[in-house]
Formats: sequence, structure tokens, C-alpha cells
Amino acid sequence: MKNYIIIPVSLFLILSGCGKGIEPEPEKKEEGFGGQITFTGTWPDSITRTHIVVFKNPLISASDFNALNLAYVSLEIPYGTTIFNYSTLDSALFPVNTKLTSGIYSYVAVAQQKTINITLNREDWFVAGIYYAPKDTLAPGIVTVRSGEFSENINIICDFNNPPPQPPGGK
Repeated sequence: MKNYIIIPVSLFLILSGCGKGIEPEPEKKEEGFGGQITFTGTWPDSITRTHIVVFKNPLISASDFNALNLAYVSLEIPYGTTIFNYSTLDSALFPVNTKLTSGIYSYVAVAQQKTINITLNREDWFVAGIYYAPKDTLAPGIVTVRSGEFSENINIICDFNNPPPQPPGGK
């Protein structure tokens, strides 16, 4: 009688314990986004640095340009570049914001500075290009980063002959 109980219990344990064998766990993708920045026109001589900046909330007032709203700042984009491929998985300027996490980002832009020293003063920066949703150039596009996903084609055009509207607080 004991053998009749042991065999079904053993068979149950063997079958339920073997899922997919030694198959590896699915690879998790890092979260973030990337795309291509295209620069047209002549770069102004006065530029000292160029970065991709990502803000969580829209820039409605000058006070929205602050460190708490700033989600990511790229390393410098080389002066005179015509095409620059970027990814938020690349190194960031500030170690606190090294990688984006899942969430909604309301303002993605290429920002430039003319001052010698890097600052977080809004009046020291101007926007050379903004990410717009496809077929909409009236308002900055919103980028949604979903958990475990990487979004591509978040492209930006920087036209030095026709700069975008500047957010509040600039010169």
C-alpha cells in the first residue's frame, strides 16, 4: 500500500519540479530610449557645450528648469557634429542620474550653453532642438519608458537657422 502512495507522489514532484529545465531566464532589457540628432546650418562660434537633456515634467515656467525635474543629462555632444546617435543607456553627465527608469518624460531636448563654466541656471542655456511626436511640431513630444523596454527613434532636429521656441526663463 505504501508503494502505491510513494509512486504517485514521486511522479508528481518530478513533473511539477521540472519547468523548462535549465533554460536561462529571459534577458531583461535596460530601460530607456535613443535616437538620432541631426544638426543643420552652421554651429554658432559661441557654443561651449551641447547636451541632451530630459525633464520629467513640462517646462511651463522658469522654475521648472531645476535639478529635481531634470531626469538625464548626456555627456557632451562634440562641437560641429552633423549627425549624433544617442542612447540614454550611455554615460550621463551627472552620476546621480546615470540611467532613466520607467516613467513619463515630458521634455527631451538638445540644450547648449555659451558660458565657460557649466551651470544649472536657466538663463545660461538655450534649446537647439526638441523632440516632437511624429507629425506634431507644435508641442514637445512625451516619451514613455515602459518597464523593461527600450524605445528607439526618439529623433531630434537642431536647425540653427530656425531654432525652436525657447522654454520660459531664457535670454
